[in-house]
Amino acid sequence: MKTNKFLCFFILIYISLTFSACLSKGAEKTEKPAVTWNTPEELVSLMTLEEKIGQMTQAEQNDVLKGDIKKYALGSVLSGGDSIPPKNNAENWVAMINRFTAESFETRLGIPIIYGLDAVHGQSKVTDAVMFPHNIGLGAIAAGNRERGIQAAYTAGKITAEEMRATNVFWTFSPVIGVAEDVRWGRTYECFSENVEIVTFMGESLIKGLQDNGVAACMKHYIGEGQTINGKNQGNALLDRDGINRILPPYRAAVNANALTLMPSYSSVNGLKMHEHKELLTDVLKNELNFKGFVISDWDAVRQLSGGSYKVQIANAINAGVDMVMATGGRNQWILFIQNLKALVEEGAVPISRIDDAALRIIRVKQQLGFFKETDAPFVKINGIIGSDENRIEARAMVSDSMVLLRNENNIINRLPSFKNILIAGQGADNIGMQCGGWTVTWQGRHGPTTKGTTIFEGIKSALNGKADVTHSANGNARGNFDAVIAVIGEGPYAEGEGDRSGSIDIRANDRMMLRNVYNYKCPVIVIMLSGRPMNIGDEYNNWDGFIAAWLPGSEGGGIADVLFGVRDFTGRTPFTWRKNFNGEILYPFGFGLTK
Repeated sequence: MKTNKFLCFFILIYISLTFSACLSKGAEKTEKPAVTWNTPEELVSLMTLEEKIGQMTQAEQNDVLKGDIKKYALGSVLSGGDSIPPKNNAENWVAMINRFTAESFETRLGIPIIYGLDAVHGQSKVTDAVMFPHNIGLGAIAAGNRERGIQAAYTAGKITAEEMRATNVFWTFSPVIGVAEDVRWGRTYECFSENVEIVTFMGESLIKGLQDNGVAACMKHYIGEGQTINGKNQGNALLDRDGINRILPPYRAAVNANALTLMPSYSSVNGLKMHEHKELLTDVLKNELNFKGFVISDWDAVRQLSGGSYKVQIANAINAGVDMVMATGGRNQWILFIQNLKALVEEGAVPISRIDDAALRIIRVKQQLGFFKETDAPFVKINGIIGSDENRIEARAMVSDSMVLLRNENNIINRLPSFKNILIAGQGADNIGMQCGGWTVTWQGRHGPTTKGTTIFEGIKSALNGKADVTHSANGNARGNFDAVIAVIGEGPYAEGEGDRSGSIDIRANDRMMLRNVYNYKCPVIVIMLSGRPMNIGDEYNNWDGFIAAWLPGSEGGGIADVLFGVRDFTGRTPFTWRKNFNGEILYPFGFGLTK
């Protein structure tokens, strides 16, 4: 009897606790606002100030702990220059981003994050993805044939988007649509040309290629970065309104093409940093050009602004028109950004209307990408492959079409297939990392077998297929008598300010030494230059029978062999004026190129 009484007592307690828990859960559920909405405006109206600021915050993936996205309602996560999963393949990218996305679905309103990275010439963060020629090479295609250039840019964007989606990434911080006018600038190769018209139609086409295939583009870096004094990265450009209007067409075309995001330049215009330049970010970009997407800051760029304190710098950026801040520098940094921005709104230093506008722009982009059509984590499964043979064939054709034949003495290019003993010389001849340049797996890129692809040497050897003996020597020293030498010279990999040159862009010392060695063979010398800009060649070219500007062709450098041995014709033209020395005599004017 006692046992039954105790049993009944515990049953009653259990029922009571269970009922109370159900009531509690029911109450909690009814306290949540309805998440049904028809327009981005309606969704923003449901958001708290904290949730809006969360959407305006982008954190580096290494700085995000489990639970952070849910707690702070973060709007975005990124991978910085060298930030990758433990194993750099599609499966691990998908798994990593799915974890972030699944947590974003657990927030009060279930707004998914948007993950961004620098997929600059292909899905270039991922080993074994296809790496296209950098934009300077695509610009060479366009300088030779406008329609082929437009088609190449669109295809590069399309394939990049496909390989990004296969790795679960839907936002790239590209393309650069600046107009580079000083080749000493380390980002020259990220630009299509010194010619505004080429930059305009190529940027528009690449953006369409990306966005027609489900990935948000980011036009950058607005504006004037290619006009800084002495070509200094993050420098100052002296531009009146006529000067702005001269380089504005690429941005106008990109806005008209519905580019979803924009990144301001680190540089200043007339002494004022672009990230706090309200006239250019709001009055010109958002009002005059009618840009409807959102503005994302560059890496920790807010810390460079005026004001003396991080809090004031945040106010300057947001009030100028920055919508989302890349708050890098550690977990405490992005948390501090959230805290400071909330305080600024509460103090009236940043109007709530500016916050509402920013949140609306971000939600609108996510809706346009289709993020709200899928609500079950994981967000995506692997839905494609990277580095397919078909994609590599497309990239190889772009490599061939981007080659610019600058010199062809004694018809050396046409005679080349008849030679039986050829020396391939130079550090760049069998070096995928050098032919890819910066923004290749790592931020700065590096020499060597950084990714899957075909080197220049491999391409030539395959093209000849035993019809001639082919020898490779990095320093140009080899035994034998040679009918011709193909010498590959150029620049080592670099990105951003690491590529700035305060003086001239001369041929590297080890390349000069190699050239001295190959001249001793007393046979024709064909020079292939791998570079992110026209380099200073002085009178050295007088020693060369052939000279080819190969730019930074990417992973499929073997495509150079197709124009050397007649499979494809030389159709590229130089998208930049080429001088003997900086500001010196013009050797090859803009648009120059031989057909053989």
